[in-house]
Amino acid sequence: MEKLSFEIWKNTMSFVIDDEFDNSFLLSIEPLTKFINENCHKFSNPESLSEFLTTNDKFPPIIKLKAFISLIGLSEERLKRVVSLVRYRFYNEVFKSEWDIKKISSTIKSDSIFKNNLIDFFIDGRNSIIGSEIPLYYMRNFKLTNQEFINDLKNHKYVERILNDNEIQGKYSNRIGTHVEKIIQKKLDSYKASVNKNLTYEIQKEFPLFNKNIDILIPNVNSPIILIESSYNITTGSGQSKRADQLVELYSILMKHNANHRNNKILMLNYCDGFGWVGRQNDLHRIYDASDFVFNQKNLHILDNILDNYLPKL
Repeated sequence: MEKLSFEIWKNTMSFVIDDEFDNSFLLSIEPLTKFINENCHKFSNPESLSEFLTTNDKFPPIIKLKAFISLIGLSEERLKRVVSLVRYRFYNEVFKSEWDIKKISSTIKSDSIFKNNLIDFFIDGRNSIIGSEIPLYYMRNFKLTNQEFINDLKNHKYVERILNDNEIQGKYSNRIGTHVEKIIQKKLDSYKASVNKNLTYEIQKEFPLFNKNIDILIPNVNSPIILIESSYNITTGSGQSKRADQLVELYSILMKHNANHRNNKILMLNYCDGFGWVGRQNDLHRIYDASDFVFNQKNLHILDNILDNYLPKL
């Protein structure tokens, strides 16, 4: 069978349309939203806010910290800068690298001085030791002593919008990228149910030839016939060039293997989708050249054709 042309592949790149997934993603914030609504009255009290940010009850402290700073308009990146200032200015640390949000959350729990200084900053803003060194712009939504603001935090829709906008439950782009693999798996399951009940496949298994995990191996890692790698990009970035570099290297290794094992050739299929790839056509073309076959959500039927042609004995 013929490989899909690059132009057709490129021109069929699209957003993943899966309303069930999107609705599930949006609803995943519901329990946390309700928890904020029920506990926001504690935010203006230092002791209560301390308890909120350190206890592991319905939600782990790191999730509550992420949600809390979103509600007061302080992004994770800005919190990192604030903490860097605290470490450098007040702790006299020999500064080497920033702390991530996980480290900040754990230090809030383990270091009472650090915790109290941050909580004073969150509540008192410019009137705190930390706040005296922070631009007012960063603190424009530090309104925990304002009852009207607390009342806003009791509003489900208000909090839900903020938490969803800040993707507290994980980046949508990351989650939908992972979901793409499930779309492929669903297609394989459909083929198994309707065409070949003996079809088997494995997901995220380390393939010794590459010394890395492969997204999908058919029928299994010990005797692979088809390898499938998937990538979904909403935006563009240097990571796409690195991804292309990796796939080109893997395909080169595979071609050497196939040249030495002509009776046991392995196919490389690449699923790429999302308009982020349209903006990186040079990288996309490199992936195209490093593939035996290519497909995306608009061309999922190609997978059926490949299975028909290359797995007749399964």
